[in-house]
Amino acid sequence: MHIRIETESRRGLRIIGEIPDIPLCRIEGYNGIGKTNAIKLLRLCTGGQPFGGNDHSWKTFRSQLKSARVVVTGLHGAQEIEWLIDSGRWPDAAEPLGELIGSIRIDGKAARPRDISPLLSVHHVMAADTPVSVLKERISAAQKRIGEWDVEVGGQRQEKIELALGELQNRITGCTPAQLARDLTVTAEAGKLANSLTSQLKVARERIKLLDRAVEVATQLTQVRGRGPEMDQKIQELTARLESLDEQRQELDEQIAKASTQKHLSEKAEKEFDNAQKYLIRQDKTFRTLRSHLQHLAAAASVEPSATDLAAARSDISQYLNALLEKLPRIHATPILVSLLNSLAFSLESAEQEDLGNTILIDSGQEGSSWTVTALREAFRHQAEILGEEAPSADAEQLTDEIEKTRGRLDAIAQTESVLGELEAAQTTLAKAEYRLRKATQELPEQTARTLEDLMRARNALDQESRTVQGDQARLSHARELLGGGKTEEALAAELVQLCREAEVEVARLRGHREKEQAGLEDLTRREAQASQQATLARRTSEERVSNVTSTANFLSQSPEVSWLRRAVPKVSSLPELSPANQAEILLEVAAVIDRARDSLASTYSSLRGIETAFERLGSSIGKPNGKTGTETASDRAAKLWLADEVRQWFDSEVVRVALFDGGQDVKLDPDSLQLSWTAADGELNERPLAAFSSGQQAFAYTQAQVANLDRDENAASNRLIALDEFGSFIDAKNMSALATYLQARQTQAPNDQVLVVLPLEISPAMASPNGSTDERVSALRQRGYFAEAFQL
Repeated sequence: MHIRIETESRRGLRIIGEIPDIPLCRIEGYNGIGKTNAIKLLRLCTGGQPFGGNDHSWKTFRSQLKSARVVVTGLHGAQEIEWLIDSGRWPDAAEPLGELIGSIRIDGKAARPRDISPLLSVHHVMAADTPVSVLKERISAAQKRIGEWDVEVGGQRQEKIELALGELQNRITGCTPAQLARDLTVTAEAGKLANSLTSQLKVARERIKLLDRAVEVATQLTQVRGRGPEMDQKIQELTARLESLDEQRQELDEQIAKASTQKHLSEKAEKEFDNAQKYLIRQDKTFRTLRSHLQHLAAAASVEPSATDLAAARSDISQYLNALLEKLPRIHATPILVSLLNSLAFSLESAEQEDLGNTILIDSGQEGSSWTVTALREAFRHQAEILGEEAPSADAEQLTDEIEKTRGRLDAIAQTESVLGELEAAQTTLAKAEYRLRKATQELPEQTARTLEDLMRARNALDQESRTVQGDQARLSHARELLGGGKTEEALAAELVQLCREAEVEVARLRGHREKEQAGLEDLTRREAQASQQATLARRTSEERVSNVTSTANFLSQSPEVSWLRRAVPKVSSLPELSPANQAEILLEVAAVIDRARDSLASTYSSLRGIETAFERLGSSIGKPNGKTGTETASDRAAKLWLADEVRQWFDSEVVRVALFDGGQDVKLDPDSLQLSWTAADGELNERPLAAFSSGQQAFAYTQAQVANLDRDENAASNRLIALDEFGSFIDAKNMSALATYLQARQTQAPNDQVLVVLPLEISPAMASPNGSTDERVSALRQRGYFAEAFQL
């Protein structure tokens, strides 16, 4: 290939203008003529950055180069590449320029930097380094590449992968699949326990009802035996008195009727009196019926039949009912509230065991309103005790019964008030009837009227006494109905015996047995209520868990976001076909796989950073093979093995082995002592420190290794310019000849490579022609300060 460079520069920057199309070319010229700068500019054009890590030199080069035009022709795969360079766009930091290099044309068509890399690459090999310094530089470069990759790519990639894995693992663990099997078991067991206790409670309640009835009958029997005869006798007496009063009233009614049939002033007055008397009898009958009904209702409601007493009783009982209704929800909720408070208190006790008792758990921001772990635990325990004492769960059924009884009493009072109103209306009507009869009497003859008035007063007195006796009889009859349920002593005794036989208990031990079983019922009721609520809570918890597990399983098996997971763990795809319990098992396996992947990711990046640190230690110790480096880590060992392999590849050439080891074989580097060893032609094992090689040997070995390393690049560009710089100062004649032989030998294997050997100017007779005249070299030196020719010795 042929390279032409045109530049406009300032402050003394010089760049040679031409590199001829000589496959193995030697350029020799004055110092400062711009040989190395030309190579650096070509590296910038092909995407490299020769000033990496040296921002100062980069800024100097950038400021001194104003513009340039670079043309490369004779390429394999293209006829011409042209760069028009404007350094004003270049960045301050020494980094690859990319699009900022300038405009690019390939065979006259606009192109981009990425189009250059397949066609042309430039490689600059310096000979001024010793093997040790080169190794240090390579180690430093490797360390820098790892560090830069970690900062620019690796760290972000690790964070991205860790974030994705973490989010996925949190999603899996968030549905707590490990708890599902336990939740399902707890739900099943809680359901069994609740059903069992419910069945037991049903049986116990039936038995308590039987015992309650037996106790009630026993009580009624005792009452009947004690007060029954007396009350029956009194009722009989009152009944007889009522009958006597009725007879007297009938006799008076007959006398009144007989008196009214005597002669009087007119037929009209007689008829009016007869109607008034009949009307009075009807209203009196209605009044006495309502009064009897009122007495029975008032006795049933345990209240006096007056408007004032009824209103007061209704108010008191309504307040009592409201209190019962407010208490009912608390009683039903008590078991689960007590369980919740005890659970919270237990968790807080665990925190106290970790010395967190005085830690503020709740702080509302107001003075004196902070709650420590210990204070909150004590409050929970105290509230649980209050609830437990305030409303035993067995009271729920008793409270319900009491509410029904209270409502029944309110209904009785309401009925009593209604009948009382009817009675008051009937009393008013009766008074009108009495007034009508008195008025009708006034129309009768005087003697008859006086007789009737006397009879009427007697009858009214009988009515008043009859009302009193009737009220007493109603109250006593109601009391007798309540006493023994209206049954006789014989009937109650027979029923008690039958009930005790069914309950399998002796009559004498009935009450004690009932109290014992009542206590058992209260405990069973409490346990059943708590078990039922816990079963409900367990069922809701397991249903929620199943829902979460199923949702997560569907996400993992169907979402495009985690298709990579299904490829990594194929069984994830079958999750929808499994039961929730089996899904939970698979999710746990996936969570474990992700956990191992996260550990592996952290370990990998930790090892990578460990290698970076190991390279730093290796670079510090490579010049001191006998120095102590402390305890060797796995990363240190890996770095040394890498270095040994690098050295092995450098010396894996017959030309190098002949030049440096007299044709020896099996060249190795001990990674611990940095000793080179090889087997001589006579079979003898030789050793020498790496730093002991001469500068000529070092330069030759390094040059050959660099070129050989380029030959191993499988993705090399179609055309390569390989510049070997500063070799005249470090390679002696023997090794220079060996280098020429090596380069000429590889030329046939890489026909599209152009190798450029850059040497400092040597003033020698060889530069003159045999007749002493100035030859082409001198002419070129005079014209442009360097000459170029084929490299051969």
